[in-house]
Amino acid sequence: ELAEELRFKRPLVVSDSIDVVISNCVLNLVEPKSKRQLFEEIFRVLKKGGRAVISDIVSDEEVPEEMQNDPELWSRCISGAFTEDGLLAAFEESGFYGLQILRRELNQAVIYRGPFKEVLDDDNHRMERGKRYAVCDKTYNLYKKAPYREFFEFVDPIFDVPLARAKPFDCSRTALRHPKESKGQDYDVTTEAKGKCCDGGSCC
Repeated sequence: ELAEELRFKRPLVVSDSIDVVISNCVLNLVEPKSKRQLFEEIFRVLKKGGRAVISDIVSDEEVPEEMQNDPELWSRCISGAFTEDGLLAAFEESGFYGLQILRRELNQAVIYRGPFKEVLDDDNHRMERGKRYAVCDKTYNLYKKAPYREFFEFVDPIFDVPLARAKPFDCSRTALRHPKESKGQDYDVTTEAKGKCCDGGSCC
C-alpha cells in the first residue's frame, strides 16, 4: 500500500519529463500482473511527442503456462515474452500511437522461383518471379523454413553486417535489391565467361 501511495503522490520520475525511453530486452522480465502498469508508467513519464524505443523478445504464439512457471526460462527472457500482437496492443491501450515495427537491414535478398508470376505474402510483400528483393532478417529467416523455402533462392551478403551496426529496415514497402548491396559496392560485373561451362563447349 505504501508503494502504491508513493507511486501516485511522489513518483521517482516526474510526469511529462522524458524525451525518449529506451528498453533492451527488459519488458519480458516484468511479472504479468505488473505489465499494464509498466506501459502506463512509460506513457506517463514521456513528454508530448516523446518516443519509446523498445527491443524485446516476442513470440508467434502464447507462451504455455508450464513455460511461464519455469524459473530458468524466465532468466532466458522466454517465459515472459509477449506475442507480437500483444506487445503492440499493450502500447496502444496505454495511449501510444504511431507505432512502428523496425526490422534489421542485413543486406539480404530473396528471389521468388515460381511457379506463379507474382505472389503476395501475409506481410504484404509483393514479389515477381525471378527478381531479387530486399527483405529484413525476420522475413529472410521465415522464408528459409518450411513450407516457404522450396519457392525461394536466398542471397546472403558477401560481407556480414554486424547486428550492432545494422540499420532499421523499412517493412512498409517491397524494394528490389541491387547486386551492389549484397556483393559490395566495388564488385566486378561479369561480362564474359572465362571458360567453358559444359564439356560440350556450349552452355546448357
